[in-house]
Parts: sequence; C-alpha cells; structure tokens
Amino acid sequence: MRAIILHRSSATYLTNREIPQLTSQNDVLVRVYYAGICRTDIGIGKGTVPAKEDIVLGHEFCGKIAGFMNGESEMGNWKLGDVVSVNPMSFSSTGDTMCGKDCDGAFAEYIAVPSRALIHLPPHLLSPLGAFLEPVAAALAPLDYINGRTCIFGGSRIAELTYQVAQAMGKRHIERIEHTDDLQRNCYDCIIETEPFNIDAYIEALRPGGMLVLKSRSYTPSCFTANTIAMKEVCIRGARYGNFNVASHILTATAHHLANSLNTSTLFGNTYELSQYEAAFAEAERTGSKKTFFKICAE
Repeated sequence: MRAIILHRSSATYLTNREIPQLTSQNDVLVRVYYAGICRTDIGIGKGTVPAKEDIVLGHEFCGKIAGFMNGESEMGNWKLGDVVSVNPMSFSSTGDTMCGKDCDGAFAEYIAVPSRALIHLPPHLLSPLGAFLEPVAAALAPLDYINGRTCIFGGSRIAELTYQVAQAMGKRHIERIEHTDDLQRNCYDCIIETEPFNIDAYIEALRPGGMLVLKSRSYTPSCFTANTIAMKEVCIRGARYGNFNVASHILTATAHHLANSLNTSTLFGNTYELSQYEAAFAEAERTGSKKTFFKICAE
C-alpha cells in the first residue's frame, strides 16, 4: 500500500508498505478514504514535534472497516463496511499514544486500529467532513468550561472552528477577538486561547478568579508572569476532546445544510492525492491556510 512516512525525524516521503497486520492490540483494519493534514503532522514532518521514527503520519481520517482480527464479518457492534473514524488518543489503554505520532497513522491506504478507538459515522460522512471529526471534537472541549463573559482569542483556523462550533452548540454570547489590543482589562470570566503567545495579555484581560482555557496544543514553550496569575487567582485549564458523537451530529447537520452547522467554505481548502503530498503539505503549512485533505481510497 502507499503511505506517507516520517524519515529520520525531519522529512516525509511517499513509499510502499505492507498492509498492516492485525494484533490483539490493533484488532480492526480500516481502509482510509480521506485524511486531513494537521499542524501536528507539519510539526512532525519538520522535526519540531517529537515522534517515533519511520511511522506513517496522520490522525484525522475517515474510512470503512475492511477486516477484523478474528477473520469474521462482525465483531461486537461493528461489521465490515461500517463507516468510521477514531479517537486518535485511544491507541493505548492509558490514552497517551497518538496515531500518526507514536504509532502508525492514516496517511496510508490502510490503518490498523484498536476497536476501542473506533467512532461510528453515518455513510454520508464518508467525505472530507468525516475526516474533520477529530478537529470538531477538539473544538468542543473548551466549551465545557465556559462561564460568564467569554471570548475566543485568535485569528487562526483553529479559532474560527472553535467559534463556529460554539455557535453550532448555541453559545451565541461568546465573543471572538483577534488582536490583543482589543482585549479589555479585567473584563472576561473565561478566555479560550488558540494562540499561546500572549499568556500575560490573557491573564490581564481576565477578571479575578477567571479561567484561561488552553486549546492550541502548541509544543512551543510559552512565557507568563506567575505573580499576576497568583494575585488574580486565575485558573489555567487544558482542553483535550469533547464528545465525538456530538461532533458527528454537527458534521451531519453540516452535510445536510441544516441549522447549527459549520461554514466549511471558511475552513476547508483543497483535496490532494497522496502522490501530491509535497504540494499538500506546502499548502497546509502556509499561514492562514484552510484545512487540506488527502483523497486516498475514495472512489
């Protein structure tokens, strides 16, 4: 099968690999139809995000179940041909193994996954929308901590997605601010960051006892003034994932152009074949770029 792999911790290339063998750990084979390029994939490819050597990249994808370890046509609640995605952090029982970073990912025609990681998708999400499940689930996470006056800070696609997901979930009162000069001092009960470069500005803008929710997942160290945090008794909270099934419902609404859906025209960029991986990565790396996808096994 064709696959994009990390080579020597600082380069990616397209190669041929054997279809992965199923094990008791990774007991389901999925044929990958679409996969999205994440900033994490770019960081791994550039060597700025640590990853296991010679792994297949990619953790945002959708596809169809193509086989089970037991060789049967069904396993538990799953059957051959089911449309699925995954929680990419569920590739170990401890939740600290990420596909495409710590083990083989989805920039390939097939991926072996643990059944516990599977997320069911309706057939109409066998498209780039289905490959967008993980980012939407990640955008849901900070909404659990909203309290009082809240703003989402940032001008990136992550900020735009988080804002759109908040709107889709009925959080109409949330503000979006793109420049630190527009933050008001001692004004907000909650700030959701999507750019980790202005921690002190966020703290200054929070009311005493407010909460800063970290969304960006940056690997770059961030600086802040501890005294300000202590004196204002501010809480800093990380946000990992919301409910993947809720994310699927949002994408279903989007597919059918229903209310509370996403505006993908502001989020989605071009779709490439695996053979065009260099152009795909170059587009995804550009500042302000939209989500870039691979079309892998889709008809």
